[in-house]
Amino acid sequence: MFLKLYNYFVRGIFIFLFIGMTVSLIINPEIIEDENDIYFFIASYIIILVFYFGWGYVYKYLGRKRG
Repeated sequence: MFLKLYNYFVRGIFIFLFIGMTVSLIINPEIIEDENDIYFFIASYIIILVFYFGWGYVYKYLGRKRG
């Protein structure tokens, strides 16, 4: 039960970060002023997605290990 709640918590954080970055770019497009900012946001999106899907793999592995 704890693992399932922790899974919801972790996925919620990732989704919050992903949506928060997208909304901040839509509301304030001046955030990206030069080329380095664009690379930062692209790298952030990629890192968030990798950790999101990586956590899904870890969650499935731990679920199989417990059951």
